[in-house]
Amino acid sequence: MTDPIETKDFNLADFPSGSHAWRHIRFADPMRVPITLPIAIARGNSDGPTVLVSSLVHGDEFEGPAAIADFFNALDVSGLSGAFIGLPLTNPWAYAGQSRNTPSHYDDLNLARQFPGNRKGSRTQQHASLLYEWVTRILTEDDVFIDLHSAGTQYEYQSMVGYHPTGDATEKISRELACAFGFENVWQIPESASSTRTFNGSIARAGIPTIGTEVRGQGGLREADIRDLIRGIRNILAHRQMLPDPPAVPDRHVSTTRQVCFTTAGLARVEVDLGDKVTSGQPLGRVVSLQGNDLETLTSPIDGHIWAIRRFASVRPDDIAVLIAQELSK
Repeated sequence: MTDPIETKDFNLADFPSGSHAWRHIRFADPMRVPITLPIAIARGNSDGPTVLVSSLVHGDEFEGPAAIADFFNALDVSGLSGAFIGLPLTNPWAYAGQSRNTPSHYDDLNLARQFPGNRKGSRTQQHASLLYEWVTRILTEDDVFIDLHSAGTQYEYQSMVGYHPTGDATEKISRELACAFGFENVWQIPESASSTRTFNGSIARAGIPTIGTEVRGQGGLREADIRDLIRGIRNILAHRQMLPDPPAVPDRHVSTTRQVCFTTAGLARVEVDLGDKVTSGQPLGRVVSLQGNDLETLTSPIDGHIWAIRRFASVRPDDIAVLIAQELSK
């Protein structure tokens, strides 16, 4: 195995045209124990943008790494312009712990809420800082960042591709990329204190065209979801003239979402399903005690469609029950 590449030394110009190989990248200073992660690197025979795709920010979302590996291993660099970088594993501690967050014996933090990071913080915060510094150093406004997610083990999502309302010159590009990805559900990710601290939210706000995806999840690895992600990655590269035969960009309706959260602890009995149309005031489900007593009734605050549902029935206050999508006016 070749020596790992230090993030501070990473330079695409060091890889000759026609390169196509798995390597390793090392995230070190200021971390007390550096980590080394696999990375896929391909350079075409002509200049062009760089597309960087990441996954496993959460350790229980498995479709992304499978899609990155399958796409990269089948990629013919003879038809590629520019460069493709795949980072299939972003949070190695969460993945090893089979958990969404970094395990509690480290710091019990959600990496996707720690960006742009803190070099003086805990392990997860330091890693977020190194990731942010690396990506913002190697990508520019001419490149693309794609962050692959799924619903993990406790939720089920409609497939969706999102962009952030950054209010800058790259927002229009990111929205166009989201439409070009090919999913029917295009999502303007609501701006909030947590969304700005995600990997994709922080990179988008650094002026780099960015999209993020969600697929069904439930801790599985559905082949249909993997194929859809592979097709979406290829669509983006073709859209940016990095691969031949770009598909037409569909004229998609864009939706934003509203969270409905539980306020009590108990067992959730959700009475709607993915894709259902709901109306404001409609009952969505209830929380019951172990004795079967009703503790809470959930109602829809808006008209819309169900895009995500919690499937893990044991719930606590502030857990998300459902996401309701509402179409934005053009």
